[in-house]
Amino acid sequence: MKRGLLFALLSASLVTVFAVALVAAAFVRPRVFRGLLFAQSPLGRGLAHRSAYPSANAEVVAQANPAVVTVIATRAERHNAALQGLQERLHESDDPTIEPLTPQAHVPEARPQRGSGTGFIIDPDGLIVTNEHVIKEADRIKVKLADGRERRAVVQGADHATDIALLKIEASDLPVLPLGDSDAVRVGDPVIAIGNPLDYEHSVTSGIVSAKGRKVYNDPPFENFIQTDAAINRGNSGGPLLNLAGEVVGVNTIIRVDGRGISFAVPSNVVKQVIAQLRAQGYVVRGKLGVAPQNLTPEFCDGLGLGGLRGVLVAAVNPDTAAARAGIQPYDVITHFDGQTVSNSDEFFNLVAGTPPQREVEIELVRGGQTLRLRARLDQREEEGRARQSEPPASLERSSLHLGFSVRDNTPEAQHALRVGTWTGQVTGGVIISEIDPLSAAADAGLAVGHVILEANRQEIHDLQDFQRIVERLHDGSALVLRISSPHQKDYALVAIRVGEEK
Repeated sequence: MKRGLLFALLSASLVTVFAVALVAAAFVRPRVFRGLLFAQSPLGRGLAHRSAYPSANAEVVAQANPAVVTVIATRAERHNAALQGLQERLHESDDPTIEPLTPQAHVPEARPQRGSGTGFIIDPDGLIVTNEHVIKEADRIKVKLADGRERRAVVQGADHATDIALLKIEASDLPVLPLGDSDAVRVGDPVIAIGNPLDYEHSVTSGIVSAKGRKVYNDPPFENFIQTDAAINRGNSGGPLLNLAGEVVGVNTIIRVDGRGISFAVPSNVVKQVIAQLRAQGYVVRGKLGVAPQNLTPEFCDGLGLGGLRGVLVAAVNPDTAAARAGIQPYDVITHFDGQTVSNSDEFFNLVAGTPPQREVEIELVRGGQTLRLRARLDQREEEGRARQSEPPASLERSSLHLGFSVRDNTPEAQHALRVGTWTGQVTGGVIISEIDPLSAAADAGLAVGHVILEANRQEIHDLQDFQRIVERLHDGSALVLRISSPHQKDYALVAIRVGEEK
């Protein structure tokens, strides 16, 4: 009896001590307490699974934002021809409800045409992914990094079919974004978009993956878009679509203008294939088999006695192609391509186009109830070619200092020749800008034909000789501060440019 009472008192004491310890832990180490409490529950296991990813969108954004850049493409044209070029695929589709995420273009009559989009860094030495339509027909491309630095970019290569371009800037030790596995993305997965919509740099939106394998232009060969409801607008072009692990699973490309929350991104696995070729050779080549595939419908299966066979039906074989040389015939059903199962015509085309030309592949097909295995050496698709590199027009090249403008003495005759106003005598002396490169840093700083330079680096300018004497002492990279005015006004302004800096 006494032993039983003693045991009961001891047990009660232990329970009391344990309860007090739990209460203390809950106040002193609440996170540890919750971890111990829920570790073995279904909720606890779910939380543990989520801990493999950043716990909030803010963490993903903080990690990814430094590798997202603004891409500014400048074109010398002063009309809308370049914008029309950006809409080629839209016009081909004859569907006014869809459009590429075209750059925000500013097209004043007397200014060059500029458009901006987004990109992201994939290599610490300065390789940047963006959309092809962002930099299409650009004469000069500038990249603005997250820390505010600006760099001239050149096009390493571009692929119109997938709307992917690869840029290169001179830099090192840059932050990068990893390309994830878009095949692993599921409908309903959360995603985050970062970009520069309507010039609001580094805007962040979030949503989910709405669908996969979408077509937009009804262009069978290359369309395999990820659909998302994350808010995306013009200027998001070329920006990353991220999963909660901070990996890029898509490149934002197209929006529906007649709806809300319907946007499309190029899957990262497609981007990987394209970028590999752009890095190696500057352009993309794709394999071609030479058949016209059609999806197997119940009617085809019943009419041809195919039962539940899965694959693609060969409707036609083009003569003098890899398919013809391999012996493929109409009514064949291709079930496997180079060891991979074929389910539909889109999947089949992507497999063929993703295989390099001249590679020999195995085609498994069913003909008359018998399974055959044929070998084919793929041809190259004819429309592929080298991407034009982004180089400034020769007519816009300047001296080694790259001032970006020319000057002459400020005289009534000069003003009359330049048609910049009527001489009033209010602004005399100095030199007048007679010509300016519309794609230069000087033009970006606001200098224009007709501006009178009165001082350079705080030294007064009386004539052309004074200006040339100051400029001769400068070297590439020097800062040049100018005090300017209009020839017939007394309003003055200061303008600073970097000598030798190309935009």
